[in-house]
Amino acid sequence: MAATLGVLGGAGQAVAQNRTPVQPMVRETGTLLAQTFGNTDINAANFLVVAVPGSTSQPYRLYIVEQLQPNPPCWTIANPGGEPTQVNALWNTFDFTGVCRLQRDTNGYAVRLAGQDVSGARFEVNQRDGDLLLQFAPSTISRDRITIGRANGISPTGFTQIDLNPGWSLTKRTFNGQIVSSHLVYFTNDLTLAQLQGGQTGGGTPPVTPPVTPPAVAFNDIRGNRYAAEITRAASLGVISGFPDNTFKPTSPLTREQAVSVVIETAAEILPTSLIAERSQVVSSPPFPDVAANRWSALKIQQAKQLGLVTGDAGTGNFRPTDNVSRAELMAMMYKLALIRADAGAGDTTSTTPVPGRDQVTGGLIPNISNPTNFTDIAGHWGENAIKQMAAVCAIASPLNETGTNFAPNTNALRDYTAAAAVRAIDCPAARPQ
Repeated sequence: MAATLGVLGGAGQAVAQNRTPVQPMVRETGTLLAQTFGNTDINAANFLVVAVPGSTSQPYRLYIVEQLQPNPPCWTIANPGGEPTQVNALWNTFDFTGVCRLQRDTNGYAVRLAGQDVSGARFEVNQRDGDLLLQFAPSTISRDRITIGRANGISPTGFTQIDLNPGWSLTKRTFNGQIVSSHLVYFTNDLTLAQLQGGQTGGGTPPVTPPVTPPAVAFNDIRGNRYAAEITRAASLGVISGFPDNTFKPTSPLTREQAVSVVIETAAEILPTSLIAERSQVVSSPPFPDVAANRWSALKIQQAKQLGLVTGDAGTGNFRPTDNVSRAELMAMMYKLALIRADAGAGDTTSTTPVPGRDQVTGGLIPNISNPTNFTDIAGHWGENAIKQMAAVCAIASPLNETGTNFAPNTNALRDYTAAAAVRAIDCPAARPQ
């Protein structure tokens, strides 16, 4: 079975045997580096190999997170025992100096095969058929891709744990018997590069290619949609529903009242139950001049108004419930909801997944995404701040069609992206405030 690198104190596969330093030798190939580095075992329970959100050109990046002190935790698992393993990236919510060590590039991790370092190895996290594969190319020009591990799916939190394939383990680089100051982590295998390229796996286990099972989807018209997994989860939570013919119509726009319905259902998942209980349960008068008290959406629109998520138009006070909602308007509601959540969770030190609070200087949210998209089409837009804030919190705001750097703030918010935004808000690495 794959080596699972769990949370601090959790169970993990036994680490590899100690390696002894090798003496200088002639390179077997152009990619094997001759040197006197050695390597030593690590406690796998203190390490996390994780795919993290990247950029348009590189959608996922590889991090190795090491827990240095027992508390606070650098991460938690949102779905213990489930696949894919959904990671709550708590290191983004506090100053982790001295508590967590993050290795984010080839300055912090490398490949070691049969006692030798592989020089120039290029790491990639590649998406294949609904899965994430951790692979390396033996050199910058090689077309070969050797798979080190896989995620068995893609986490809706954006942070997905990678399980190492049989034969692979983590070790640390040593020099003269001492761990090097960079604490470089090796992806280690006893086999040679030639053996791996020939299909062997190491660890005494014959090569096995697991079958790829398409993930179950909730509606018959979302298979192949980039947001299919998030639509399915949103439907399972009751945040948004489909149509009687078992379709979802993912690329259809939403009206403003439909968007409010989604946001209020999202609020029910992430706000304290006490705050939810304070909302009106009956509508005795129209919440806005153009929203009748007996309209199907009147109650949720009234609740959204009470929470400060929506206001009427200047001058008329109208809500325009049947107008399509724009992507900027959707983010404005999500941002206001996130602020309410942050305020409700302020000062809660009992949870292992605390709610990121407000920045005391700006009054905005504390980011938990290290490299949010820098949108190029929102400067001067009324929704600029909300969009930027939501991009930096669990990537709730993401580029149009998840490509490029345009947010398209005035474009209609479609049903698929709205479902995805709701799920990202719900599964954002933070506990529900008490």
